[in-house]
Amino acid sequence: MPSITLYTSENYRLDCESCEKFSTILAGLAQKILNAKQDNIHISYLTAKIGFGTPIYFEARLRQEVFRTTELMEEFMHQVDVLIKEMTGVSARIRCFSFDASNIYGKN
Repeated sequence: MPSITLYTSENYRLDCESCEKFSTILAGLAQKILNAKQDNIHISYLTAKIGFGTPIYFEARLRQEVFRTTELMEEFMHQVDVLIKEMTGVSARIRCFSFDASNIYGKN
């Protein structure tokens, strides 16, 4: 964790070069701000038919940690917002969900 997904409409889909740049910067933000370990970061891109709402939706799911304060999460979301605006020109809907470790099950 964190597991991050960027949903975009077809018109705002990132090309391969942009995905690589976005992933590098985003992983850096997760490491620097969220104190995530590089091996635990997962970033996915999904092109979706957006029925209603913004053409870009960002979702991060992560393990709840005592050091991930409200202020820290707000800084992470702010930096993600800046990054998305720089890369796409769009204000995305950004959501982060944290889960207590006792509620997370995984393999690999």
